[in-house]
Amino acid sequence: MGKTYYCDYCDRSFKDDVEARKKHLSSMQHMTNRANHYSMFKDPETILKEEYNKTPCKRYMTVGDCAFGPGCRFSHYTPSMIWELQQLAAMKNAKVSAVQPRDGWPNSEDIIKEYFENVIDSSGTEDLSQPTWSTPAGLVNYPYLPPSLRPVTSERMMDCDFSKWG
Repeated sequence: MGKTYYCDYCDRSFKDDVEARKKHLSSMQHMTNRANHYSMFKDPETILKEEYNKTPCKRYMTVGDCAFGPGCRFSHYTPSMIWELQQLAAMKNAKVSAVQPRDGWPNSEDIIKEYFENVIDSSGTEDLSQPTWSTPAGLVNYPYLPPSLRPVTSERMMDCDFSKWG
């Protein structure tokens, strides 16, 4: 059996050759599935702009179902849903205007300021003869630990034969 190509958008596998893949990627079903996937990640402002240009879908508003689904050219958003989108867009604009850092990250100017104020002493006065970490208590009683589990000291690094590490 040859290689198969799996399309995440269409949830389908088929023989992986250039012609079959080109045919699939240019098919209307694949393009629709791909567009529907990425439409889930649109920001509220973009959705609002698109929904303002549409008229409400009569069938969706009365029955609650539309045969065209997300591909319908009419709006499936209720007035309360549009109001929520407006609130989300307003909150997003308020955050941007207040110059708040994105996603909880600190402001880049604060990072630069802190970097130049708190200079690290790199004079090399650290004592390297002492191990920087200790052997866990459960491993102390084992005399033949592999080199990767032994505490690192400068003496051991000088005498180390890395070919034994395996």
